[in-house]
Amino acid sequence: MKILRPTQLANQLGVSKSTLWRLEKSGELPKRITISERIVGWKESDIEEWLEEKQNSGE
Repeated sequence: MKILRPTQLANQLGVSKSTLWRLEKSGELPKRITISERIVGWKESDIEEWLEEKQNSGE
């Protein structure tokens, strides 16, 4: 299982980290996982699935 950290995910999506946090706050992103008190990330498989769903829905 590969974990994408916030900077990695923002780069992959082509957005700023601020936009990434807005997407998360609005509930648009898959649920993140907490690795430690100060480290969070997203499972790469969850992000890939989410992107496929967005593509298939025409968003």
